[in-house]
Amino acid sequence: MLKRVALVALAIALLAAVGLGMSWLWGQVSSPAEAQTPEATSDHSPAETITVVGEGTVSIKPDIAKVSVGVETSAETVSEAVADNEAQMEAILAALKAAGIEEKDIQTTNYTIYLERYPEQPVGAESSTSEQKPVYRVSNMVTVTVRDLESVGDVLDAVIEAGANNIWGISFTLDDPKVAQADARAKAIEDAGSRAQTLAELSGVKLGPVMSVTEVIGGGSVPLASYAVAERAAGGSGTISPGELEVTYQVQMSYFIER
Repeated sequence: MLKRVALVALAIALLAAVGLGMSWLWGQVSSPAEAQTPEATSDHSPAETITVVGEGTVSIKPDIAKVSVGVETSAETVSEAVADNEAQMEAILAALKAAGIEEKDIQTTNYTIYLERYPEQPVGAESSTSEQKPVYRVSNMVTVTVRDLESVGDVLDAVIEAGANNIWGISFTLDDPKVAQADARAKAIEDAGSRAQTLAELSGVKLGPVMSVTEVIGGGSVPLASYAVAERAAGGSGTISPGELEVTYQVQMSYFIER
């Protein structure tokens, strides 16, 4: 009888020991998971936001001008039209260099050769006294960057005198727009904050911190102020006025609403 009681007590002790061991193992396994469980500490909900688009604009004077100039020639043969074009283009390039334009600021942007055919005479029509032959036309254009805006008129006068018969126009822009874009960006951020605050007050809520900021695609570009230049019979480019540029930047901002 005593032996049976002793065996039962031993079995109970072993079961208790196993239970304690399993409890310890369970704690070791479950502790890391509990430590990794994030606690919700934010008082802001992405569903409760105010989203606005802010815009900033900076007015600034341009510092460079771009103008496309060139020459078009025609002849009954390709070689004659090309030779005539090259001779006149060399004179134009020499005039540009004499006006202080560096080689890096002269870039060929168009060179074309095409055959201009005249329509055939309809059947029964009287033939012309002189037969119209096909004509080859050659066009050569370069884009010139003028860094001294006060000399734009003189540069145009020089190329016209050298034989340029094609002038597509003048565009005024910025050589490095980064500073103006940075100023416009800062104004856009400030404008977005002002708009969001106004909307919050009108809605009777309190504006919270910024949730997100996104640049609007297309914002930050530098528009070109373009001026058409017509060739005058008396020669000369006339008065050229660069005016001012407007650099515009846009950002989209979302703000939390305070609960």
